[in-house]
Parts: sequence; C-alpha cells; structure tokens
Amino acid sequence: MFNYSSYFIGLVFSALFIFTSTSAKAQLLWEISGNNIKQKSYLFGTVHVGDERVIDYASNIYPYMDNSQTVAGELDLNFMTSITAFAYIMSPKDSTLSKLLTKEEYQEIKPYLSENIGSLAPFLDMVRPVFIMAMLQEKEQEKLAESLHDENAEAEKYPALDMYLQNRARENEQNVIGLETVKEQMTALSSTPIDKQARELYDYIIQKNKTKEQIQDSTKVEIDVVSIEESDTTLVELKNSANPMETLILLYLSENIELLHEQISNEFEEESYQSLIVRRNIVMVQRMEEQMKKGLSKENKKSKKNIIFAAVGAGHLGGKEGMINLLKDAGYTLTPIFFNDKNKIEK
Repeated sequence: MFNYSSYFIGLVFSALFIFTSTSAKAQLLWEISGNNIKQKSYLFGTVHVGDERVIDYASNIYPYMDNSQTVAGELDLNFMTSITAFAYIMSPKDSTLSKLLTKEEYQEIKPYLSENIGSLAPFLDMVRPVFIMAMLQEKEQEKLAESLHDENAEAEKYPALDMYLQNRARENEQNVIGLETVKEQMTALSSTPIDKQARELYDYIIQKNKTKEQIQDSTKVEIDVVSIEESDTTLVELKNSANPMETLILLYLSENIELLHEQISNEFEEESYQSLIVRRNIVMVQRMEEQMKKGLSKENKKSKKNIIFAAVGAGHLGGKEGMINLLKDAGYTLTPIFFNDKNKIEK
C-alpha cells in the first residue's frame, strides 16, 4: 500500500544546497492561548519521514502532546484513510505515464523504476507521477537509514513522524483527527498539471542516474554552520547535495521554520504554492479553531489540560500566510517552546 505520508519530500527539498535565513523564534513547537479560550493548545511542525534522529527529537514534545484531549494531523492516518487515498493516486486512462512521455523517455526510466520499486513497477504506468515520486523518495529514505547503521546491524524501521505520533496518541486513548479530508489533500497535491508531473519525474530519475555513483558512495552529509558576527543570520552549507533526504532531515533538526518556508515558497510557482500551502493552511487553522472553541469535554476536564495538539508539516508553519501568523491574525497568542541541550522544554 502506498505510504502517502511521505508524499511531499522530493517535490520540495530536491535541490537544497546553501541556505541563509534569520533564526529568531524559528521553533517547531508553539503554545496557543488567549482569544477567550481558557485551556491551551499546541502547534507542532513535523517532517514526513521516519528517521531515528527525528523520532528521538520528537520525544521533547510528549509532555504537551500526551496531556492534550485531541491530537490532530493533516490527515487522520488510519487504514480507511489509506483506502480512500488510493483512489486518488490513479491517473486518467488517457494520461498514463507511458502516454505522457515519449516512448524513448519511458523506456529510459523503466530500469530505474524496476530497481527501486520492485514488483510494483509494472503497475506504475497507471499511477499519477507525483505519487511515483513519493514512492521513490520513500525508498531513498530506507536506503539512507540502512547507510547510517553498521553493516551487520539491521536498521530499525520507523513510520513517518506523523504516523508515529498518531500511533502514540491512539495507544494513549486520545482522540485523533485530521484537519483535512483525504479529498481536500489529494486534490491539492494533484493540482500540478499531470504532464508537468511526468516531466518532473523524468528529470528526477535522469538526474538520479547521473549521480548514482556519488549517492552510493555517500553515507553522510557534512554540514558547516558559520555564524556571522553581530547578526542573527546563519549560513548553512551542505557539502554533499547528493542525498536530499539527509538534507531534509538536517534542515528539520535545525528547527528553522522560516528557512523551511522560504525554501518551499521558492520551489513553487504562485498557483501551486497557493494550492499546496496557503489554502490548506487556512482550512487547517479553521478546523483547529473549531476544536479550541469546543474546549475540553466533561470527561477530560480532570485528566487533560490542553485542548488540541496539532502536528502538521513544518512547511505550513512559517511565512506571512503560515499557520502561526493565521492564528495570530485570528486573535490568539503564540509562544515558541524552546528545547535546550538537555532536551528539557523551555519557553
């Protein structure tokens, strides 16, 4: 079954090399209060990958998440959601991959698909290219996890962070909801014209073939952070750009949501940015507000302190039209929660 939770990785972070941004208050966990709401809520930025470092980092948020009545993701990642999502990944009959590319181009990328997707490769002609890209990125994530472990040790496999957090919430018998419907998210994701999706997929695979030897030899991305005196600007240079998955993880662990947002906004044309980010932000904030205004239920008033803990992709938090600013514009007070070196939470 296609793991839709990793859908966004390759489309956004495939060409990250050098970043410059301010880092003030660029945190991933935010407390929401005020606006005549007695109890607090929280907004947390996730990354749609399963990596041991990311899972370890997320343990910092448990005191706040575990004490919330409701845990919300972009989607409620349950079995029925995956069944519903499956219907949206199929291409129209007149727009299969083999019809969108030339015969020569299609034959050129087939070996790469077979090597990386395996037994499902023959069925990919019927799948929208954007979802094929996501499958390939998930495979890249698995290879990265294996490369970071001893050759004789089997790498522990984790679900994407979003799924991991929702599984924890269910184990704690918390209410788990989605801030979007499957139809809303899949429609937004498929908003890029399908012929453009096919071209981006083809270019991605050709580039991967060109850098295959470099990727195979790369087991670690080195990172240099140069602080500029008398400035809050940090220059982050990724010396090895062959592995965008590792780049994404390192960027996420830097906790810089404004940097994440800046890169996302630069990657998309305006209409795609509006569909994939802005309109979805508005919907997700509206549904958070619905939960916050309801408050705690009678049965939870004694056992829970917080109303909702929303965990969404970190790229949705920053920027003028990000969820943080949208909540502020709606009258709420947002306070960043900082993690110190000892993994204790500080405001």
